[in-house]
Amino acid sequence: MGVLALVQTFLPVSLRRWLDRGLEKLWDKLFHSADPHVLVEVEERAGPSRNVYNLFYRQSGVYLSSLRSAIDSHMRLKVFRSNEDSSITFSLPDKETLEDSFGGARVWWTHTCREKEGGGGGNHIMSGDEKRSFILKFLKPDRSIIIPGYLDHISKLASEIEHRNAHRHLYTNNFRGWEEIPFNHPSTFNTLALPTDLANRIKADLDAYANGEEFYHRNGRAWKRGYLLYGPPGTGKSSMIAAIANYLQFDIYDLELSKVLDNGELKSLLMQTARKSIIVIEDIDCTVQLPDRTDSSTNSAVENDAKLNPEANPALIHASSRLTLSGLLNFTDGLWSCCGEERIFIFTTNHKDRLDPALLRPGRMDMHILLSYCTFEAFKKLASSYLGIEDHELYAEVNNLMTHTPHQITPAAMAEILISNQSDADAALKHVMNALITLGKPSIIKSGVDQVANGNEKCNGGILQSGVIKRSKSRRKRCTLLILESMRSCKVQVD
Repeated sequence: MGVLALVQTFLPVSLRRWLDRGLEKLWDKLFHSADPHVLVEVEERAGPSRNVYNLFYRQSGVYLSSLRSAIDSHMRLKVFRSNEDSSITFSLPDKETLEDSFGGARVWWTHTCREKEGGGGGNHIMSGDEKRSFILKFLKPDRSIIIPGYLDHISKLASEIEHRNAHRHLYTNNFRGWEEIPFNHPSTFNTLALPTDLANRIKADLDAYANGEEFYHRNGRAWKRGYLLYGPPGTGKSSMIAAIANYLQFDIYDLELSKVLDNGELKSLLMQTARKSIIVIEDIDCTVQLPDRTDSSTNSAVENDAKLNPEANPALIHASSRLTLSGLLNFTDGLWSCCGEERIFIFTTNHKDRLDPALLRPGRMDMHILLSYCTFEAFKKLASSYLGIEDHELYAEVNNLMTHTPHQITPAAMAEILISNQSDADAALKHVMNALITLGKPSIIKSGVDQVANGNEKCNGGILQSGVIKRSKSRRKRCTLLILESMRSCKVQVD
């Protein structure tokens, strides 16, 4: 042994490695049948030049760090926390072994880190001269269980963990591409001023979509869903979008049509979106002037208006002539929409009756959600959030006023009254009652999900008028002034 060690000191490093590999191969050939285990190596980098990152290497690390046994049974652990994430990540030190099981089979994981061939000396970590890999070990009779079932299980679970822990973003289009910022909107279905049955129906539809990949594919449909949010301003359409994104943990792509030059750019923007995302077009009825598909006179009139008055809307001359309704329809439900799956399309509008019926049909906008004026149930949710009360002696009067006195107070206006008096619940409720009396007007619609039925719109079991409330700017301004005036007058009475 001493002579062998002395000889090794005179051998070059590369020659020693070659001899070691040769001895290992010889041992495996001679005693292969004696080893009952199968070894699978998951290298960090693969390819001829080892310059291709192995996604499964990262997924294996994410999966192993999620195993509770790694925390409970090991005396040595690695701990990591990034600047952007408050959670702590655990991992195994090198050459430590972790046991796992799947389908009745036992497996063992070991992480190795060794010097690459020709790596030389110095700082190996900084110079990239180390070869990192996971070694998966299992019994030969369990091969059919582990490959590919266990490996697929690891990939799926790791992807779910990464999605839950990922930081989501809000994207906006600008000059043929997307710009991103972190998305941290706090809106949830618990904070929305929605009737409970409506919120539950929307969440049930979202759950069915999120878990329906196999169902959609089995029926020959692209895995996507469309929602139309409509109703008066201030009824929570933008907050609803944020709540849906938070519920599904999806990114948001806020598409500004006035910045899209033509149908080709619209397709390009769609191809750049990622899975698990929501594509939003807000106020679609007034973003750009989309030419009608069949009325050539309308197309000509739009183009002439754009050319005669380009300063009124610099993007109009481009959008009106090259971005068409047909292009938008193909964007939401054509062949190009199938190129990227697991996406949700959401359009918002204050005037549903102004939209082309082709844009609203099932397959494009599958669910039409009407968000309207504040109901008593929605008011109680707002009062719970802003005033911290679940019940009050004035609730009966407020309920009576909301039930028997038609009004046009939106959830946004109601929230502002409560915020202005958040330290005094009595004063806040008196302000609400005064506003309900002052602003009593005929109310046409209630919040809910509607569908076309016999020429009318069906909402929460009732037949509603097809029209949507229309108000001029002066009308909205007068309502706002009345709310402020009622708040001042009621404050004087309380004082």
